[in-house]
Amino acid sequence: MASKIDFSELTLNSDEARETSQLVFEQTYARPEIANVHGIQTGVIMDRYIPILGQFDLVGLIDPGSCSVNTETGQISASEKQWTPKLISYRLAHCQADVSNLLKFWQRARIAAKTWEEVDNEMLAFLTDRITEATMQAILRLSSFGDTAADTVANGGVLTNGTTKGYFTPFNGLWKQVFTDQAGSAVSKRWEISANAGGTYVDQQNLGDTEALDMFRYLYNNIDARAFEGQNLVFQITRSLFNNWQDFLEDKSLVFMLDRTEEGATKWSYRGIPIIVRHDWDRFIRTYFDNGTSWYLPHRAILTDINNIPIGTSDEESLTSLDAFYDRTDKTHYTDVAFKLDQKNLLEYGLAVAY
Repeated sequence: MASKIDFSELTLNSDEARETSQLVFEQTYARPEIANVHGIQTGVIMDRYIPILGQFDLVGLIDPGSCSVNTETGQISASEKQWTPKLISYRLAHCQADVSNLLKFWQRARIAAKTWEEVDNEMLAFLTDRITEATMQAILRLSSFGDTAADTVANGGVLTNGTTKGYFTPFNGLWKQVFTDQAGSAVSKRWEISANAGGTYVDQQNLGDTEALDMFRYLYNNIDARAFEGQNLVFQITRSLFNNWQDFLEDKSLVFMLDRTEEGATKWSYRGIPIIVRHDWDRFIRTYFDNGTSWYLPHRAILTDINNIPIGTSDEESLTSLDAFYDRTDKTHYTDVAFKLDQKNLLEYGLAVAY
């Protein structure tokens, strides 16, 4: 058993840092808050059907007179989708005895009997923070890129060779559902980004000067009008497209017209619809969807109400909680994380996409 922090690259026999304030912490990944990009439905424990009820079609003809009444024969259409939540879990084991006594910024226990059990408070806080962040990244990864058929490039798939496909295969996430529905013409509004087809990384980064503008305009103008009745309609876009958007605004000196500041932070929108930059999409795509010469669809965007692409879970608490305990028998600290998760694209007409 080893410590969950690998200190092997540190020099511990000279004058290294002695206080936490002297450490340099790698930045946690930029990510959106889950509730800002997905509706959250709780109480989803086992397979559950989601009834989707439509509307009457045209009704109302001129009255025929003579005490007759027009009889409508149309019916309300009904369809359904199904939650199939999967239990996602992992355990991290930490052996405090493997932390070197020479480590000065996180102290080891001074009492011999506490060698295994006692963990520096700041070190424990660091581990807890990193575990919580890893869980959030897992939820975002699966909800966006889950694909039950995922495989590596060497096996005919699109995952970077060497990637453990099990980290992507529990259920079909947002983009796999988009691709499936697009093939079946359920998602009828798609802006095609030609740079995605580039054969090299350089070719793929060669977006047109007005690519993001044209994309925003197309999605806005072509999404079904019913989508605007939702309360949480947002654009979600890769950072690559956002950079292209900012370049365009700077070139046209339009920044001052199209952003607004709230509580000291700049909020971006297009025609009044908020823009959420999915830094996590860029990171996952460029790390785990790389065939060695190009990425798999590195530029993506979606316009929809976040409640139209909900995640389902048994309880919200499990998404953010962890179970940490010390086992006196094997002298090891354990942290267990478990949550049930699924994601569904509900009304296809309520999505417009770009990729």
